[in-house]
Amino acid sequence: MGIPRAFSIPPLTLVRSDGTTLYPTRDIAYSIWKFKQGFERVINVIAVQQALEQIQVRLALYALGLTNEARNLLHYSYEMVTLPGAKMSARRGRYITADELVDEAVRRAGLELIKRGLTLERGGEVAERVGVGAVKYAMLSVSPSKPLAFSWDRVLDFERNSGPFIQYAYVRARSIMRKASSRDLEPSMSTGTLGEEERELLFLVGYFPELIAEAADKLRVEQLAYYLNELALAFNKYYDSVPVLRAESREKAAGRLALVETVARTLQRGMELLGITPPTWM
Repeated sequence: MGIPRAFSIPPLTLVRSDGTTLYPTRDIAYSIWKFKQGFERVINVIAVQQALEQIQVRLALYALGLTNEARNLLHYSYEMVTLPGAKMSARRGRYITADELVDEAVRRAGLELIKRGLTLERGGEVAERVGVGAVKYAMLSVSPSKPLAFSWDRVLDFERNSGPFIQYAYVRARSIMRKASSRDLEPSMSTGTLGEEERELLFLVGYFPELIAEAADKLRVEQLAYYLNELALAFNKYYDSVPVLRAESREKAAGRLALVETVARTLQRGMELLGITPPTWM
């Protein structure tokens, strides 16, 4: 069951004195229903404050003879998100909703994109993708066991370790591919055209399937976010130091284009797994 031996678990009350059920009682029934839908594993994404209740539900399933279900009911717990400068109080009913947070992210992203020269015509859709992606990446890039202090400077940092940073690397790669198409250059990988810079980037791309398997097995979504940031960093370094469209020969250009296309697809797939929609322009 994975429960520490020294962990103290109080008795579980299922029914009040007036005959009404408590939350854990309904959660037990709900968990049984989930497994009856044919799922082999059920992952409950619930705040860390519910850790004891989730353990009690698993033990209740075990006591009911549902051993397999008890072992495969997993609690993906997460710490709280705080917004420095924002005054919130559950007791007084003062709080900021997720919708309000996303709307503000989209607004701020739009302003930053306009500063960077994006037209208003394209800005709306792009701001939506960048703003939403920024919030998702900020939430998923930190281990759920750690409290998250939400900072706009970090969340919308276009230069490093953020959703917009990774999205911009992807847009760069796709821009190269569009320009190559207009010049009748086709990607074609050839080991003979690979230099040291290409090999390093190709090695990082090749690690992607293994990384996904490990992140999924261990429920470590932040590992994927970290990987995408590293890949974006490596690609930006490659972009700034190695000519692709102006390579020494068409053969080298074709090989480098194949690598750029592979990086773009990897970034796209990784973002999609995080629920982030890649933009076309930035």
